[in-house]
Amino acid sequence: MKEYKVNSGYVWHAWFWVDKEEFGDEWKIGKLRYRVEKAVGRADDGKLFLMVWTNHDQHDWHKFSQVFYEIDESEYVELLDRAIKQGELKPNDREHLIQRMKAPFIPPWDIHKAVVVYRDGRYTLGQQNDRPYLIANGKRLTLTCHPYEPCLYITEEDGCKTAVHNAFDPFDVLEAFSKGESIGSITGREYDALDFCRMVEYAAGMSDISISDAEIVLGSDKKRKETVK
Repeated sequence: MKEYKVNSGYVWHAWFWVDKEEFGDEWKIGKLRYRVEKAVGRADDGKLFLMVWTNHDQHDWHKFSQVFYEIDESEYVELLDRAIKQGELKPNDREHLIQRMKAPFIPPWDIHKAVVVYRDGRYTLGQQNDRPYLIANGKRLTLTCHPYEPCLYITEEDGCKTAVHNAFDPFDVLEAFSKGESIGSITGREYDALDFCRMVEYAAGMSDISISDAEIVLGSDKKRKETVK
């Protein structure tokens, strides 16, 4: 496989670990350990790629390296079968993922344009300089994403970073809201732009939080009820 450059803003049609390797069976500090993990995704030009992720600092989980390799459909199927044998993927998901791989490619959100997709008296949600952002009550938050889970990162102007696990790719969020569509989380909750802004503002500064915990600020109803006129 040849090394491949994946531009920022790629959308993954499938993310699952197909291999894991620890550098030391016993070495461990808290939840940190040296390891190599591999995953498959689709780049913003439609090509499949293998990502090799390695954390290389025992004291800082933010420090890691990523290398990408272009793969073809047969290699992808081999990785699916390998993931099933390793218990990283359920057999019932195999055909579904293959069908998604063969589905027509829809180009992702244009990561290079400056745009505002939502604005009210408190929030401004948009993209500038290739980065999604949220301004909440005058406070600017940069939104990025790590491909596994996916994990939404919220970075404040002073560099403080929060990881919201099992959350959203901010490029997908901007694309949906620009079309007037809602987005759904793994908890079953449907978000409009205001809900998303409230969740991000609430989670910012918490260092590490799950999407289910971040959604506490939205109340108990999973779906926004339409106002009866």
